[in-house]
Parts: sequence; C-alpha cells; structure tokens
Amino acid sequence: MEVRILVALLFLVHCSLAPAVAQTLTPEQLQIDFTRFRAAINEVHPDPYRYTPKPVFDSLWTATQAQLNRPMTQQEFYVTMTPLLVALRDGHVKWIRAGRDEHYPFHTDKLFPLKVYVAENRVWVSGSMGQKIIPDGAELLQINGQPVDGVVQKLLPNMTFADGYTVNGKYEDLNHFFAGYYATFITAPEMHEIHYRIGSEERNVTLPSVTLDQVKAYEAAHKPAPHKPFRLSFVDDAQTAIMTIERFWDNKKEQDYSAFLKESFRQLREKQIQNVVLDLRNNEGGEEKYGVMLYQYLAGKPFRYYDHIRVRQKKKYSFPAWTPPLYRRFKWLVVRKKGDGYVFTKQAGLKTQKPVRDAFHGKLVVLINGLSFSVTTEFAARVQADKRAQFVGQETGGGYVGDNSGIFAITHLPHSNIDLGIGMFGFRMANLPATLKPGQGVIPDHVVVPSVEDILTNNDPAMKEAIQLIQRK
Repeated sequence: MEVRILVALLFLVHCSLAPAVAQTLTPEQLQIDFTRFRAAINEVHPDPYRYTPKPVFDSLWTATQAQLNRPMTQQEFYVTMTPLLVALRDGHVKWIRAGRDEHYPFHTDKLFPLKVYVAENRVWVSGSMGQKIIPDGAELLQINGQPVDGVVQKLLPNMTFADGYTVNGKYEDLNHFFAGYYATFITAPEMHEIHYRIGSEERNVTLPSVTLDQVKAYEAAHKPAPHKPFRLSFVDDAQTAIMTIERFWDNKKEQDYSAFLKESFRQLREKQIQNVVLDLRNNEGGEEKYGVMLYQYLAGKPFRYYDHIRVRQKKKYSFPAWTPPLYRRFKWLVVRKKGDGYVFTKQAGLKTQKPVRDAFHGKLVVLINGLSFSVTTEFAARVQADKRAQFVGQETGGGYVGDNSGIFAITHLPHSNIDLGIGMFGFRMANLPATLKPGQGVIPDHVVVPSVEDILTNNDPAMKEAIQLIQRK
C-alpha cells in the first residue's frame, strides 16, 4: 500500500504518454471517458457497494451521465465525476489530472494565499504563503463573501481522502491543501476578500492569490528538520519509551525497518521498560507486511491479521489499464474463486502469526490521528480489536474493517487527460468487535484535538495525555 510513492510514479509514466487535451470537450468525448471510468470502477474496485448500495450507485451513474450532454472544460468534467468517487468512500482511490500535482489540478496561478488549520467547521490562519497581513492564529469568518463553515461544508463532500464515514482525513487534507481544493471546487479569483477575527476585533482585508511555486516555496521553508522515520527514545522515568513509526515502508540505504524493530525491542527488554508510547500519527501506511511484523513484537498471543483479501475479477479488463507485470503473470496462481467472488491468497497476514521471542508485554499506548491511514489503520484495528492498548488522539482516516489498496490498476481517460487509479485488493481484518458502527475508523479511548495555539507553538497535547495516562496507572 505504498500509495503516495507507487501511484505517483505510475501516474508520471501516464503523464509522459498523455496527449494534449482540447480546451473544451465535446459530449461525445465526455461519454467515451465516462464509459471507461465506469468500466474501471465496475471491473477493478473490490467492493464498490460496501457503503453505497448498488441501486443508489446506479442512480448516480445515470444522473452523472445525463449531465454530460453539453461541452465541458476539463475541470468541469473532473468536478462532475468526483461525486462518483466520493460514493465509494474509499480513501485510496486516485483521480489525478495528468502532469499535475494531485492536490492542485487547476488554477495553479490563482491559489488561496493562507495556510489554515481546520477543526470541525472553524478555520484559523496557520501561515501566509504571500503577503503577511493577517496574523497567525486569526480565525477566518468569511472568504469571498461566504461564511467559512459553509465553505468547509461545500468542500468536504468533494473530498475522497476518507474510508467509510470517517472525516478526520479530510480535515487533515484541508490543513495541508486547502488552496488546491478551494480553487478546484469553489473559485479561483485574482483577489480574495477575507473577513477575520483576532482577539475580540473583526477586520477585513483583500489579499492577492499566490502561485503553486509560492505554495511549494512556503512548504520548503517550513519543512521540519530531517530525521529518521523510525525512532526510539526514553522518558526520564526510566520505565517508559516512545517509539515513532512515521511510515510502514523503508529505504534500506536510509534505515532498515526490520533491523530497527529487532534492535529497539532488544533495548526495551534489556532496559526492563514497562511502558511504550507508540506514535503512529501522520503515518499514511506502506507495506502490509510491516504492520504484521510490528504486531508480532507486541501481541500477547498468536493472532490472525486479515480475514480475507477480496479481488473483483480474475479475467482481463475490458479497457486499457496498467497493472503490475508480476501480478499479471502470476494472478492465475494467487487469485482463487470463493463464493460469488475472488480472493487473493498470497499474504502472510492471512495465516495465524505468533509473537516473536522479544515481544513487549508491558503497557502500550498508541497515538493516532486523521492521517493514520491504510496499513496504519489496519495495524491499529488489530491492536484495538485484541484490546492490547489504549489509544489517544483522533479517529483514524482509514476504516476499521479494512481498506481497498495493495496494488493498483491505472487507466488514462484519453479525452479529459485524467488518470484514475483504483486499489485492486480489498483487505478485511480478522476477528473484529461486533459493536463496530458502519464505516467507522479506529476511535481513540481518549480523544485529544489540538488547538490552533498548539499548532502554532508545536505543543503536543496528545503526547502529554499519553504520558500522563501511563503515569496515572
């Protein structure tokens, strides 16, 4: 599930092959792209009707196709098709204008100039990418005449980074890419009228848009200092360790994940550490085997990780698509018929796993947030379902029951010049609680939502709560 890396590289390949696209697409061209889009969803997605029943989805298909009866711009087609992807409630699906940053597909010279922090329907300024006029920490009340809560509620239904009915992944996406979403789904003016509040005083200001280059320059200037993705540190009480796993994939020239786990848990044993805080915030996932491997160091008994891995079909797709060559070559051996569908069988997590000799059996607290996604949510679901840890932070962006990812099928829509990527494997977790609500993520036992002051001062209330939780015993 190396979504950010694998899919980005594959789309670059399609970008280099993509033909130039006309400014306006004819209804005939729109229908051709719509047909390929629909075929891809129907033939690739492991479980398209998990959250939206087929009759409802069929109505969406019909209503959307009916809108494609007039010439459209590329952006109009992109926006018109987006609700179909949202209806999947699958945070792994990719919808990318060829050759563009996936978060800034349009109007890259007319972007909203402020970085923001969003909590529920309130929005605060966390930085300025252009003129520094509005102070950080100011609360935005209106943008271009629209109340801010209305802006947020208009954007959320057009965002796909969420499994099931979770929403925190969408809020995190707004914190990082608000400017791109605003330009794509609302408007992209030369100037932005801002009404904001600082303290008890309300003010108005007009700010010019910024370019994507300015956005990237701001991000580069505010990038955290480099550090290793896997880290272990010890708290002063000599009984507690903090383990940070920023991602579930590695570059062995940088840091070897397996070696890190082996050495870290050796140290925990030798130092007789009683408590571990495992920080999985902002970890968007990676390789499935790395989640299984980590739990082998934490499980108190043998466990099953996955119940099954669903595959939509075994035969060749009816439309042009890129899929991994190794999978195409060996799918006849690793994909089997089961009931009325197919399952992928070559995954260690499907078998019963045993804890390793150095497994940690002390107190475990896990930190999660909306960017805890994919493999990370799978791991968190396994830990919480087995009642192995207490959780602190915010609900994950990934779904508790599983996700649709693994390897991807990618098809290029020839006239709109947009790439559609769909995860081919439907991972479903084993031995889940019967009390789960449909579409929920992993919900922490102790919810901690940072304030804008926490964001601006780099205060970490969730980590403080985890340490206090351990100390309270």
